[in-house]
Amino acid sequence: MKHLQNCISLLVLIGILASHTTLSAQATVKSRHNFESTSQIMDIIESKLLEEKKIVYDMRDVIGSPYLTEEFVKGTLFLNEKNYGDYLFRYNIFRDEVEFKKDTYAPIESVKKIEGILIELDDNTKISVHTLTIDTNTYERKFLVELVEGNYQLNKLVRAKFTAPKKAETSLAADVKGKFTKIEEFYVINEDKVEKLVNRKKDLKKQFPDEGEKMMAFVNKEKINLKKEDDLKKLFQYINN
Repeated sequence: MKHLQNCISLLVLIGILASHTTLSAQATVKSRHNFESTSQIMDIIESKLLEEKKIVYDMRDVIGSPYLTEEFVKGTLFLNEKNYGDYLFRYNIFRDEVEFKKDTYAPIESVKKIEGILIELDDNTKISVHTLTIDTNTYERKFLVELVEGNYQLNKLVRAKFTAPKKAETSLAADVKGKFTKIEEFYVINEDKVEKLVNRKKDLKKQFPDEGEKMMAFVNKEKINLKKEDDLKKLFQYINN
């Protein structure tokens, strides 16, 4: 029986973790640049621009990063609160995918977006999978980074937009470097309901019928900016306490 349970756990783990080699091979059939794992993200962008003969440049000159943190960070993988082991993780916010490897020299793989996935990093970052409403009939699974825990859990959706470099058209102008721009949106989870946070004070009462008055009073008193992460963390720490 124990052997059977171990086999089942192994099969679940294989389902959670997508092999870089296998997924890359599958993706190649669908699209030349539709890679599931992003260990070669810089090479992919550079080679695409070279193919289209747009510009030749060094990716090391690009401003910003496609990653939440450049380095891999040790952490633990959970599925529905069950521990599936320790790995090294790196969140690629350009492709909304969490890369992982067993150790420094292991090949890079990627975590599948399955409801119930939670990655707890040693730097206290928590990344989990949630289904977000994009519009009335469209839903997408995304990775969210937890900011404040509690009944009203505050999370952020982090993205990186890539702008290609541009060569100066005249000798009087300067070259424009390639750039990754970080974009953030904030979400609140309450009783398993995931909603994008309003960014106007007057909408708080509508989104939070039970806590809206209290929240508005705190926003006015502390001069909270609903678009700033540090201010939002103060607000939700207050509400949850």
